[in-house]
Amino acid sequence: MKKIVIVLVVIFSVSLSFTACKSEKKEVKKEQISTEADEIAKYQCPMKCEGDKTYDEKGKCPVCEMKLVKTTDLE
Repeated sequence: MKKIVIVLVVIFSVSLSFTACKSEKKEVKKEQISTEADEIAKYQCPMKCEGDKTYDEKGKCPVCEMKLVKTTDLE
């Protein structure tokens, strides 16, 4: 009976450690994806002062001085 309990505890501990490692890997991947998305993001004036003109960096619209937003945020 003691052997069965010991085996079950070992199995539970090993499975718990594997699930903990998997969750850490997912968090890292999400951070990498968001960083990559920020690098290729285009920014545009929400008022579209200059039509569909986009910018590579955050900043202000040179016409109306509003904060530029990601083009994906406008859709």
